[in-house]
Amino acid sequence: MKILDGTKVSNEIKDELKGEVDTLVSKNIRPGLGVILVGENIESVTYVNMKKKACQQVGIKSVVHNLCENILEDEIIQIINDFNENPNIHGILVQLPLPDHINKKKVLNSICNEKDVDGMNTYNSGKIMLNDEIQITPCTPRGCIELLDYYNIPIQSKKITIIGSSNLVGLPLSILLLHRGGTVTICNINTLDVKGHVVDADIVVACCGVPHLVKEDWIKPGSVVIDVGINKINDNSKKGYKLVGDVDYENIKNKVDYITPVPGGVGPMTIAILMKQTVEICRLLNLSKI
Repeated sequence: MKILDGTKVSNEIKDELKGEVDTLVSKNIRPGLGVILVGENIESVTYVNMKKKACQQVGIKSVVHNLCENILEDEIIQIINDFNENPNIHGILVQLPLPDHINKKKVLNSICNEKDVDGMNTYNSGKIMLNDEIQITPCTPRGCIELLDYYNIPIQSKKITIIGSSNLVGLPLSILLLHRGGTVTICNINTLDVKGHVVDADIVVACCGVPHLVKEDWIKPGSVVIDVGINKINDNSKKGYKLVGDVDYENIKNKVDYITPVPGGVGPMTIAILMKQTVEICRLLNLSKI
């Protein structure tokens, strides 16, 4: 068994980005990331703070708007429009989830296509579907694929099962893997016998948000397991909880060839890819100056 070490790979990506940012800064260009956080969801606040820290490490300027839970939809869109028109902001991210009274699709589609750093608006989603000059992809799916590539794990002709079909991870990841020649099965909440779709898979991606759903007898020997899930379960530690994935890691790890830990697997990759795509967009928007 070999660990797919997302922390190690993400640190290498960020170290490389530091050099790229330094080069851009020498030409009076600094990548900028605009972030919108609505409400005080503890997990969302934590994620945004991690993204701010990563920006500082790489040299990206971050501008974060912390907005109250009851803010009007039009007010969020106005902030996005300000980011759209700001030449010093190259990537725009709306931290999800949003409160129920906010139309998520309308908000995400107000981000201009070139600055949609998480590839979540309709335009960029369509380009992913059609494999049409893809420049921006959702960060977590791209992070999963870059992790596979780093460890030279082949995708073409492999049987791949994804458990979870969200627009954020499962669905775009399935399309990206199809474009790479994988034979992809995607399980959703209505799938009967999920285990039956997993047992023959060469690569299993769990992104359903159910702690320890994937058991040892679901996994064939020598397979690759990517655990996107991150869940809190109560324990007797000082914090009162521990973080676990959607996979029963301890009972599966010695059966597989490769597996991601939780934490330290996909999570750090998501943030590193966010940084990478911010820098990539910055370069594209400043080609005439580079």
